[in-house]
Amino acid sequence: MVYFPTNWITSRRTGNHRLFLDWELAIPFVPSMIYVYASLLVLMLLPAFTLTRAQLSALARAQVVTLFVAALIFLLLPTELGFERPQHVPGYDTAFQLLYAFELPHNLVPSLHIASSTLFIAAIRNSLPSSWSRAGLILWGMLLCVSVLLVQQHHILDVICGLLLGYLIYRLVYLHSIHKC
Repeated sequence: MVYFPTNWITSRRTGNHRLFLDWELAIPFVPSMIYVYASLLVLMLLPAFTLTRAQLSALARAQVVTLFVAALIFLLLPTELGFERPQHVPGYDTAFQLLYAFELPHNLVPSLHIASSTLFIAAIRNSLPSSWSRAGLILWGMLLCVSVLLVQQHHILDVICGLLLGYLIYRLVYLHSIHKC
């Protein structure tokens, strides 16, 4: 109810901002990274198995705030993707056709993909039983950051802003909600 209408609005605007550097266009396209990119959906299932009811409620509130803040930025600062989207990706056509159908190339800064993964990883991290599982979660987050670049859905500024938004919402909304409970 928020992301898709915002996506539609920004796709119809002209004068979108170019917020990437020319050298970023040399970042290679690695189609197999679509699996890491899509693993955000798995990450979003983990809280159901690791968080308490109060933590889940706080995470839901924080995710809603993340979505609305990102949507407001998308509307105020529509951007353009510097990469050309391939029409045909051998072996990955279905995955990329689905991605391109849902992800129009204008809702870029901040990367909502990265903001959400940062928020979820921060919320889940301390509920994991071992330092190995926490390290694995952080590694997964790093791979998600790389994946949005290698499937050429985002630029570096998008990732940085997504990390900042996710962390700020974690600190200001999630932790505040937990402490109120």
